[in-house]
Amino acid sequence: MAADGSYKDNASPSDIVSGSFGVEILTFVASAAQGANQPCREVTIWQNAGKTVKIGEDATAAASGPVLNDSEAYLRIPISNTNKLFFSGTTGEKVNLLWRS
Repeated sequence: MAADGSYKDNASPSDIVSGSFGVEILTFVASAAQGANQPCREVTIWQNAGKTVKIGEDATAAASGPVLNDSEAYLRIPISNTNKLFFSGTTGEKVNLLWRS
């Protein structure tokens, strides 16, 4: 519910108070990583400074997908489950997800 008492739907997930939240730290295995099976409404993604991480809607797309911009602190994506996020990067490196429901 908005401050003025009106109802707000899930169209703007960052405007809605979280019921719960958590963190996933994904480690690249064979240059790939996928989010766990965590239902959510929004995910904030960040990588360690100086590391190259690509993102995609499946493993193949992530392997050749766009690179997350290292000059920005994070990327926020409205999404229903962390398992819909696929990443590509250097084996052994990590990517971090902060999910909220």
